[in-house]
Amino acid sequence: MDPSSSGCRRSTRVDWCSRAFSAEAWDRKRIESMLRTIVRDLPLGITLVLEVGDEEKFHSRPLATAPSRTVKVSEHLLDGQQRLTALWRALKDNYEDWTFFVHVPTIDDDPTNDDHEVGVWSYKTWKNSAGNRMPRWADDPAQTARRGLIPFRLLDPQDESGPDQWIDEATASLRPSAQATDVQQVLAAMETYEARRKLLKDVVIAPLRETIRHYRLPYLSLPATTPKDVALDVFVNMNTNSKPLKPYDIVVAEVENHTGERLHELVADLRSRHPEVARFGGTEELALQTAALLQDKAPNRGGFYSLDAEQLIADWSAIGVGLAATADLLSRMNIWDSERLPTAIPFPVVAAILARAPIHGDARGSVEHLCRSYLWRSFFTSRYDGAAATRAYADYRPLASAASTTGPNGSGGANAPVFDPVQYPLPTPQQLMAARWPKGRSSLSRAVLAAANSFGARDFADDSILTARNVGTREYHHLFPDKLLQDAGIDSYLALNCALITWKTNRTIGRMDPVAYLEARSAAAPTSQAIAERLGTHLVPSDELHDAGPYSPTDAAAALAASVKPDFDAFLQRRAAIVGAAMELLCAGEQPQLSDVLSRSGAVTL
Repeated sequence: MDPSSSGCRRSTRVDWCSRAFSAEAWDRKRIESMLRTIVRDLPLGITLVLEVGDEEKFHSRPLATAPSRTVKVSEHLLDGQQRLTALWRALKDNYEDWTFFVHVPTIDDDPTNDDHEVGVWSYKTWKNSAGNRMPRWADDPAQTARRGLIPFRLLDPQDESGPDQWIDEATASLRPSAQATDVQQVLAAMETYEARRKLLKDVVIAPLRETIRHYRLPYLSLPATTPKDVALDVFVNMNTNSKPLKPYDIVVAEVENHTGERLHELVADLRSRHPEVARFGGTEELALQTAALLQDKAPNRGGFYSLDAEQLIADWSAIGVGLAATADLLSRMNIWDSERLPTAIPFPVVAAILARAPIHGDARGSVEHLCRSYLWRSFFTSRYDGAAATRAYADYRPLASAASTTGPNGSGGANAPVFDPVQYPLPTPQQLMAARWPKGRSSLSRAVLAAANSFGARDFADDSILTARNVGTREYHHLFPDKLLQDAGIDSYLALNCALITWKTNRTIGRMDPVAYLEARSAAAPTSQAIAERLGTHLVPSDELHDAGPYSPTDAAAALAASVKPDFDAFLQRRAAIVGAAMELLCAGEQPQLSDVLSRSGAVTL
């Protein structure tokens, strides 16, 4: 580093800078713009450098086309790689398809070029059949000089002889012939020759070289003691790309640098083989979270930044197995997508457990029992309301240990914090009744709906079962109609007042009183018992709906509320008891039948 250039780095030192991420990606127009900024001595964006201490925090390599160094790397270039690579390659003129020139209007013989400022132009190059670079004029100093073009490579401060040689060739045709005899003509020619040389050397090229030599490139330098995750945070926050970087982008570069594997392609293959995973969130994010847990790291940015790239590749097959198995497990719980998933936090935890779990037999059953219990407790408790990634990591460690030693009932997972009944108790009936509409983001609200859906959720009218194929077209239906409750001044948007049914059935119900709708359905269904059974698959008590109403549409709000509210409250209390009973069984890892729920809730029928 030049100590006289406080806060700046001389651009002549780009040849030894190492990089941590990203391949060369700038197009020629962006390179032209940057080079134009430099030759006009205008400021560029800040570059970020990390000093290297005893051990490199990142896998490093020289800038593209820069020579490899045998000496120990002293600095990593974290941000600014595109700029410095473009500057290096333009100075070395080693782009395969382009060559760059500084256009100087004062030496341009073409009157149609009316630019008044020094600029940077680029021209496409190619090889002809004889292997010569084309167009030929681009390598002809006399022709380029007449066009007002100075090859950018002549500004390389490391090349001391190149400018003089180029000037010799550019002005050779102006030098008087040795056979000339007219003294006056010889003197006039020499004067023209020397004037042209002086113009090119002293007025044009030398000032441009001095600009490049002393160009002050602003930079920030992080000390070698900076932790890797902190350095990456600074890099991500400083990055000036139009598309913000994500931790995944950093891991992609790290994996390719260390292993040569393209993580984008691996993720695309995983997504192709297991499309069901993408229904629960971004496949790349879920994969990284699972990879972090498998390496005993928190599934957050810090964990991603410290991933062992080679181990990630070694685990990749298992990661795919775990993600697919988790999607399958959730599907068997009648949860098929992220819209119905109460919280995505436990997904990678279960994926990491199932990635290394037995495939068949009692051992597999025990692990799945444990995972079901963990998932439902994650859904119904407040465990992941804050600091979710660190809490997921804290749960994963004892769960993973239990998965390898648990008995038939999966009791080994009880040491995980999520199972602590004091710190994370299951919700009370009052909390279940207060849970909001499940179309929102509340984990508890969605858990109520997920528990109800787990028993089949047959449509009230056509009796179709809820499936992965039709869940996206089902509508969130108010069991006590929204219009009825609105007219009575009662909040209708409660989780316990919701069921997923077909759009056609939802449109048919409208403002009808619950009893009126049930009577209409009973007339169309084989028996009234069939309607009760369909409601039961949503954990909806049919008696409380049947006993509700009728209500007069002409009643004032106060009168309507006086008649509706007792019925609605009775319905909510009854359904809270039923959903609560199902919740307890599900959170124990069971796969209960409706009869089990009824028995636990103390009811004979729904």
